[in-house]
Amino acid sequence: MKIKKWVGLLCLLLLTACSPAKKDYKLIEKPDINRAPLQGRWVVTNIQYASPDSKNIQSIIGSDATFAPHAAVFDTQKIEDPRYVVRKGKTDYFLKVGYNKTKEDIGISNDNLFVINIYEKDRLLFTVYREKEDVAYIDVYGNLLQLVKTKQSLDDKQLQHILENKNSEPIYYSEVPGK
Repeated sequence: MKIKKWVGLLCLLLLTACSPAKKDYKLIEKPDINRAPLQGRWVVTNIQYASPDSKNIQSIIGSDATFAPHAAVFDTQKIEDPRYVVRKGKTDYFLKVGYNKTKEDIGISNDNLFVINIYEKDRLLFTVYREKEDVAYIDVYGNLLQLVKTKQSLDDKQLQHILENKNSEPIYYSEVPGK
């Protein structure tokens, strides 16, 4: 009986002494995604934030954006075999660093965002901040334009039709023209 008490006490001691340690706070983490991060068809609905030196971004409202694993189409351009780099982090952090704004200033309700950088080879074309499954924001020359998903995915025939009707010359929206 004495041995059972000691074993029970030892087990109790081990269970209480080996509690999980508090994790360090991570501001940015790599999400687990097993599909294209923005897959589907989107449309630019409005300007969420305009930088003070923005020029003629109003013309982009109503533009289509299509994202698939092997192609990305935005406005008048197409990118075949884009590279998507995805991060997840605190909304206020990304907005403070990129735009010196808070999520309330921009009108975003989520505390976390997926940040998707879209590259053509090694050159950044643009950055998309995905708030929800059907709402995202695309950075065009330092301005944030709201994207709303209109179609979940496209079959190969639909995607091929879109690719045939777009310009193949990439426009680097991550770089402000003339600067």
